Order: sequence, then structure tokens, then C-alpha cells
Amino acid sequence: MLAASLSVSVLAQEKFEQGKPGDSNYRYLDEYKALKEYINTSKYPNFKLGAGTTVPDYLNKEEIRNLHNKNFTETVAGNAMKMGSIVNGNGDMNFETVKKYVKSATDAGLSVYGHTLAWHSQQPKAWLLKLIGDKPDPNSEVTYSTVASKDFTKDKTLGWKSEEATYGYSLKFDANDGLHVNCTKMATNFWDVQFIVMENIPATIGNTYKMTMTVKGSTEGKFHSKMASDLNDPWNTDYCLEIPFTTEWKDVEIEYKPSYANNFLLLQCGDFVGDIYVKSIKFEGNSAKMIPQTQQEMHDALVDAMDQWIKGMMEACDGKVKGWDLVNEAISGGGDDGEGNYVLQHSKEYNPSGNPDATWDVGGNDFFWQDYMGDLDYIRQACRLARKYGPSDVKLFINDYNLEGTWDITTKDGISASKKVWSMVNWIKKWEKDGVTKIDGIGTQMHINYYENSSTLNNLKKAITGMFQVMANSGKLVRVSEMDMGYITGSYPNEKKVYTSQLTEAQHKAMADFYEWIFSEYFRIVPAAQQWGICQWCPTDSPENSGWRASEPVGIWDLDLYRKHVYAGFVRGLNGGEPESESTNISKVDADKTLDVSKGIYNLNGVRLNAKSLNDLPSGLYIIDGKKVVK
Repeated sequence: MLAASLSVSVLAQEKFEQGKPGDSNYRYLDEYKALKEYINTSKYPNFKLGAGTTVPDYLNKEEIRNLHNKNFTETVAGNAMKMGSIVNGNGDMNFETVKKYVKSATDAGLSVYGHTLAWHSQQPKAWLLKLIGDKPDPNSEVTYSTVASKDFTKDKTLGWKSEEATYGYSLKFDANDGLHVNCTKMATNFWDVQFIVMENIPATIGNTYKMTMTVKGSTEGKFHSKMASDLNDPWNTDYCLEIPFTTEWKDVEIEYKPSYANNFLLLQCGDFVGDIYVKSIKFEGNSAKMIPQTQQEMHDALVDAMDQWIKGMMEACDGKVKGWDLVNEAISGGGDDGEGNYVLQHSKEYNPSGNPDATWDVGGNDFFWQDYMGDLDYIRQACRLARKYGPSDVKLFINDYNLEGTWDITTKDGISASKKVWSMVNWIKKWEKDGVTKIDGIGTQMHINYYENSSTLNNLKKAITGMFQVMANSGKLVRVSEMDMGYITGSYPNEKKVYTSQLTEAQHKAMADFYEWIFSEYFRIVPAAQQWGICQWCPTDSPENSGWRASEPVGIWDLDLYRKHVYAGFVRGLNGGEPESESTNISKVDADKTLDVSKGIYNLNGVRLNAKSLNDLPSGLYIIDGKKVVK
């Protein structure tokens, strides 16, 4: 029996600091400190222990936030910092969640690693395709065709409007004069009196549309107008224009250049007193002959889009994010670049070989920038912009998957490793050949499995060792970026995935041993100066409805946030073996003679138990007289 000194605060121990309750096989996990406490900072001063983070949970769920803050030194947003999460189909960028996340995490003492600046998956595809779409032929005759119209003598409908009684105006319809706007007083602001007169106006972003309004007033005046898709869309002189009118019926023509594909027309007239009549409104679009943009025009349009995106992201992060996946998953798993390397990923339409291994999209809404910018300039432009707008000490990584692959082992200079990791190093050399581009590090995702088949497992271990050797020999920073692990039984081709609910205690512990081995190989092979760290992509097991490795035992904690045996594997891996006892006060004692049980025996939740002696209780962890007692 062991007793350890304990402060009163232990009574409030959070469940992520404990193993599964009610099971003596997990009580040893209660004794471990938080994971980050086992990092040997004197030996590995640059090492960061990261966690993949579901940002809404981190911001809104205290227990999740505490788990991350107490156990890790780095946080990585799973999706919240990807382009498709921030930029919509019109090119509007909303960085508010990013700002809140970066501030909350850095205030808590975590470093934030950015994922990701450039990628072909989860992109604002609609916007990017519009930017490179066909353009009007400057040599063709310009004509206009009607795209939307409304006759207010017949169509007596309106959209949203401000409160008429509050702002002293009224809207009515007349069979001869159409819409009748009567303003009885001058409002505080011209936008106090506002109403939507047309909705669902189709448009191509960037094109110019001619609006013709048949209008007159009781005195001369003007409408303020806004052609947009949302009332909160920013004011812009391209689509926020004044429409003048006189006391005579006039066809007033105004040209709008909308920034949205589906629009309404909002009219505002709080600075006018009197009557305004609108008989009809018509929108016409340029129907000139359309021709494709040149390759250079498409390239330049995408460079501009990339500039807006990276500048916006770096400003939102306020210099606090020092490490970034500059480009994610650029290298394919097939083809030949003419120098013995795998080709970059491209769309199926672009890929000249039609090699299916050279096109893969994980997140939907794929847009392959490299199709239009080229294999070299795609990365070089992203790097240039990240260094232009990012902090002066920013570190930029190329991140990819299957760098530990076992099916394409290539041996060079006595090192056997996946052809993909060799290709990665060689592509970095090509990108840096301009003498300007600098890639600081390589990220390996390591979405792996533990294999019960010893031959398969040993082959994977050899590939991991070779991968770390190639990465270390590159001279670049080395980062394990998205590590998680499943469990496989059987031998190929009859391998079988084991789900969390099926896993035995022995299998859990085998996974823990494998994690420990990965840490030890990383520390053994990668010089301290090149170590960035290891990020566990899934802190908890995956739920059955997850889009990522559903129902697999990928976490350090279970879905109830209790420590798994894998936690011990992380501890041993970080610590370089099983740590010494957590307290120098721990000693073997006869608890019934040494400990004063007169004040009661409590569990870790602070509940007093109906027992007079530890002999009356099963094995476990208890609180007696302010001390933690392990029976």
C-alpha cells in the first residue's frame, strides 16, 4: 500500500487526469502528471507536444480547453484555419474565429501552429473558379441582355424593410405610378429609411450590370442604393451608388459591379422629405462574346487571391503564430517528374498521365492551384507571401502523408525509406533553387496502425526509422504533424480493423508500447536543434459518427475523457522510460496503523465512503487525512 502527500485541490481532480473509473487496471494512470511535464526541456529545448484541436470545442467547452492547456504545449486547428473554413464562394473572408482561438490559446500559454496556408482540398472553389473564368472579348460588340426586371404597377411585392412608423415613411403601390414612397420627416441617418425592392438578381462577380430605373419625385432628390447579398455586406463604391431623380419621369441608368453572385437591391432615402415614385427597374448584363483568360491572366488572378488570403490570415494571427504548414499534401504517390521523384498532385483533367495516384482530395471542394500556377511557382508564391506578411521568425513547413509508407521502399546512401519522403526532400531542393524560397521544415502526418502481424509491424518500424533519417539528413526541422493510430489484426490480404469497443487490454497496451517506440526513435535520430515536435491529431478516440477514422481507438483519452493505457506510452516516450514515483513522500506503509481514518475515507470525487478501514475497500485510489492512498 502506498501513500502520497496531497493538497486539498486533488479532491477536484478532473477526469482527464484519471484512468477509467471502477477498474483497477487503470489506477496506475491516476498517478501520472500532465503529459507536458515529462518533456525533457534541458535535453530537447525546442520540442513541442501538440494536439489537433476542434476549435469550437476548445473555445466553448471548459473541460476540453483544460485538457489541452494542461497537457500540451502546442495546439493545431483541425479545420478552423483552412481556407475553405474562412473564405466563402464570393471571396469574403471571416477571421473572427481564428482571432478568438489564437488569443485564447496563447493567453493560456500554448503556442499555435498554423494549418494550412496552401492546399488543394477544402478550398473556396466557387470563388477561385470565378477568378479564372472567361472574360468578355474586347474585340466583340458589346450588347446588353436583361437578367432581371420588375414592373411595380403589376408586381406589388417588396422584401425586408425598416420600421415605417418609427422612421416616418410609408410604402404603397399605385396602378399607374407603381411604388409610392412617402417620407414625412428627415431621419437621423439616410439609412434609417430603407427597403429591398428586388431580390434574387443573378450576377457574375466582377461583371458590370446596367440598372435602369424609371423614377420621379415631388422634388429633386436621390436614392442611396446597395446591390449586395446580405444587409451586413460592407459598403463599396462598386455596388453602393446614388440614384438621382427629378420631378419628371426619367429612365435613370446606373452601372453596378457586384461582388456577389445572388443579389438584392436595397434603396435608402432617410435624407429626403416628400414623395418618390418608382415605376420599374431593369438589370441588364454585358452579353459580349466571352473568351478564356490567358494562362498568365489566370496565374496573376490566383496570386492576387493568395495574397489576400495569406495577408488576411497573418493579420488575424497578429504575429503570434510562428509555425505554419505552408503547403499541405503537395506530393502525389505516383508518376515521375523526370528526375525519379513522384509528381505533384494535380486535377484529373490536368494530369497528363492520367495516373490516379497523382490526384487525391481528402476534404472536398478541391481546387488545384498548381494546375494554373505551375509546380514551382505555386510553392514559391505561397512562401514569398508568408514571409512578406508573417512574423520575421516564422517557420514554414511542407506537410504530407504516407512518408512512412512501406510499399515503395527506396534505398539510397544506406537508408531505406519510402520513395515519397525522398521525393519530398528533392522537391524542396527544386523549390529552393531560385535562391529566394526557403522551406524550414518537413511535416510527416503519420496516420498509422499497430499491426499484430510482427512482420508487417517490423516493416513499418523500419520505414519510420528510415523516414526520420531522411528528414534529419535534409537539415530541415522535423515535425510529426498529425499522428494517430488504429489497430489491425491478421495478415495481408486478410487484415481486419479493430474498433475501440473490440479492443482488449493487451491490445491497448501494445499500442502504448508502439507510441513509446515512436517517441524514442524521434529523439534518437533527430538532432535536438532540428526537433520541432510531435502533434497527436486525435486527443480522444473517434466517435462512430466521425468523418475521420470513425470508432477507432485513435486517442490518448477515451470518449469520456479518461486516460487510456496509451497515456502511459506517451509518458514513457517523452520521459525516456517509466518515470520515478511522482512523490518523494511515497513509502510502503500499513495504512490502518499509519493513517488516521477517523475523519473518513473519500474517493477522488470527494465523496465519503461507508468504510472504516481500507481493508473494507477494493483496490483503488482514495483520500485519507489529506493524503492520496493507493491500495
